[in-house]
Amino acid sequence: MAPSTTTSSTAASLTPVQALLKYLRRKRYQYEVTFSLYMLTPIEKIIFNIAVFLFFSMIIVATSLYFPTHFKVMASRVWFYIAGDDSLVKENGGMFMDEVKPEL
Repeated sequence: MAPSTTTSSTAASLTPVQALLKYLRRKRYQYEVTFSLYMLTPIEKIIFNIAVFLFFSMIIVATSLYFPTHFKVMASRVWFYIAGDDSLVKENGGMFMDEVKPEL
């Protein structure tokens, strides 16, 4: 008896939309199995997913607000170590000290 090739022909006959949906279903399944969400009730899943969403959104907001300043500070320190002068800090109007000190 010849081996069945239904699985390979079925996978090849998927449209791009069906393949994308299959991929997304597999990723959702992996997410639920990884974090043991499959054994929670729907309300518990919602609460957990909201907590994860809030955590990652706060990380993204904090990074987008803090990183540019941090990058400028690190760039001026690297320039100071390479060139030995503080011209980058002077060119930026003495940034960092103005940002660190609260205005009275």
